[in-house]
Amino acid sequence: MQSGRHIKQTTSRLCFWSEGPEVDMNLAHPEAKELYKAGEPRLGTDESTFIRIFSTRSATQLYATFQAYKHLYKRDIDKAIKREASGDFEDALRTIAKCVSHPDKYFAKALYKSMKGVGTDDATLTRVMVTRAEFDMQYIKAAFASKYKKPLESMVASDTSGHYKDFLLTLIGSHY
Repeated sequence: MQSGRHIKQTTSRLCFWSEGPEVDMNLAHPEAKELYKAGEPRLGTDESTFIRIFSTRSATQLYATFQAYKHLYKRDIDKAIKREASGDFEDALRTIAKCVSHPDKYFAKALYKSMKGVGTDDATLTRVMVTRAEFDMQYIKAAFASKYKKPLESMVASDTSGHYKDFLLTLIGSHY
């Protein structure tokens, strides 16, 4: 049975999600096999296996596991999730998979959505800018410009003001 409980379990554990560069390839293949066995060949899905792996591994470890899954089963983890999960649980797993597989595109989209239309989702805008500034902001800026055909700096500059705008532009690395 799918419920909001799954998304809460998954996302609450992400608070402790490490982004360390360490990858244990001896873990990636067995966990790819575990994910497969927890879903595709069986009737129903063993959600607890997905929750355990998705919520306790670093982004780099998950990336290695997703690559092992694709190598072993000739299927992208996102497609497997679409086949095996539904509702909030599917959304949570697919969000994690997208964030791990293409963080630049994932965060560019989050930033765009936080500023598009009337008003600004300042909580999302600030959270993404602060948490990504030292990691991959240059890649996010490039993905943003490629997808939305405008620089991230110009959208931030037109959507914010004052010291807040200056702060965000500094995080981007811009002197706009």
